[in-house]
Amino acid sequence: MAVLADLAEAERYLLAILQDQSGIDIAELLWEDHTSPDDIFRCYDYQYPWYRTKAKSQIDQCARAIGKSLGIQMRAFAFPFTHAGEEMITAPELIHLDPVTRYVEDRIVSTRVGREFLKTGGKSTGFTHRPFEATFRNGSSIKGRIPQKDGRGVKGMHPLKLEMDEAQDYPEPGWVELGETLKFGDDNATWRAHGVSRGERDRYYKQTQKDSGWYVHRITAMHRPDWTKEERLAKAQLYGSRDHPDYRRNILGLHGDATSALFVLHRLMACVDTNESSQFNQDLYYHVRINDEMLMERQLPIEEYLLFPQTHKAYDRVWVGMDIGLTNHPSEIMIFGEESVDRRDAAKNDGSSNVRLKAIGRIHLERISAPNQRRVLEAVWEFYRPKAIALDRTGLGLPIFQEIQESGNQPFVSSIRAYNFSEKIIVGYDTETADVDNPMGDPIMANVLEYASDMLRLYVDQKMLHLPYDAQLIREFQGVSYSMGRSNTDAYGKRHFHKGTAHALDGCRMMVVAHAQEKVEMLQAVTEFYEPVFDQFISPIW
Repeated sequence: MAVLADLAEAERYLLAILQDQSGIDIAELLWEDHTSPDDIFRCYDYQYPWYRTKAKSQIDQCARAIGKSLGIQMRAFAFPFTHAGEEMITAPELIHLDPVTRYVEDRIVSTRVGREFLKTGGKSTGFTHRPFEATFRNGSSIKGRIPQKDGRGVKGMHPLKLEMDEAQDYPEPGWVELGETLKFGDDNATWRAHGVSRGERDRYYKQTQKDSGWYVHRITAMHRPDWTKEERLAKAQLYGSRDHPDYRRNILGLHGDATSALFVLHRLMACVDTNESSQFNQDLYYHVRINDEMLMERQLPIEEYLLFPQTHKAYDRVWVGMDIGLTNHPSEIMIFGEESVDRRDAAKNDGSSNVRLKAIGRIHLERISAPNQRRVLEAVWEFYRPKAIALDRTGLGLPIFQEIQESGNQPFVSSIRAYNFSEKIIVGYDTETADVDNPMGDPIMANVLEYASDMLRLYVDQKMLHLPYDAQLIREFQGVSYSMGRSNTDAYGKRHFHKGTAHALDGCRMMVVAHAQEKVEMLQAVTEFYEPVFDQFISPIW
């Protein structure tokens, strides 16, 4: 109080303004806005409560262009004046880091107060770049950090304020590491996550839900006072309609559908049992993960790790798909039981089938040798006696396919459907071309990978899949870690296909191909059974 008594009245007002942690007061005092008639910067009415919320964990589920970056700039400008000796971190992805830190730097140097508070001297300007850091006279600092895919880019940081921009693009390990960096014990500690939904049911989506523990800000483009009827019509025309998923996300801030090239999100989620306490999720669905370290440590046969539920015996028709990996990529075995469903209450002409494939098992194998992977598949066959086990026989799948062929277990070998993702297979027959000499018609060919993707989408749309609430599996179906695209050729004319890390999804693709091919195999069996018999009955006439 003695210090305050020595200040002039104007200095007291300035000190009070500088103590506003939201940065609103100091921005409206010092910043200029050349789009305003009087060049004076002013916040919009809806931004005052948004920027001044003091909850420890806050997340934006907002539209675009409503002031998220502006709020970061104001809080960064005010930070050194309110928290001596502390750190503030801005941690977006690389593509977003430079714009955020550049705006922060421009704001600091735009006023005399900001410039003089920087820690300068010699060749130091108070700023460093790559990585970004601004240091101030009282020991406080503002740093820009990139999380990187495994989150290591933010390890070792202990900020008081954490600004996480474009949170919808943030990797899962980054979320985990950031949770360990913030000084949560300090009353002034704040973690603010800003973003616009992509429609993915990911960590960002989870944090914006009720009971997540986060204070959620929901602000639409219509909150802006400059929003007009003309802009609404222009945006609706741009996106196609106001019901379009991109309009709902970017203008209304709603989660909407994921922008996946493979599935429509609400149709996919209609196939998912979202009740985590259901019998399906708790008891029926069997998910086991086995890695090479477990085998080395316990010295047990790999079959000992497979404890299939006896309830799975109720499924007479079982289908298995496998995506194969040996070292850097894991193998995923997806097991589906076929069941009949009553569709009488379904909407007419919705294409729904009376058959549904329920995901009853998932086996995740990491760094497992080819002989052991063959033994796992053989154990699956012994327990389920599936109609088919579909896998890729090329590349990483070749050694396992060879192991299967050399096993000597002929019934097991007969259940294998080995495909090449780049080959073309018969997926049907064109009956319009049928004649006496060609009773089935001309065969219809399709590339395995593209056909598998199309059939999997069709099964989802027709509600022929029943999936558990397996978060990782659902993320793969949403296309979070997989880039889907048509086949193309390189500069040498060689065909290539888009690759990704959605191994469980690829296991489902293989299963769907085998299931869809059952009818084709039956047709082919019929044509092989019937042979031309006329010559057998023709005898020479003497």
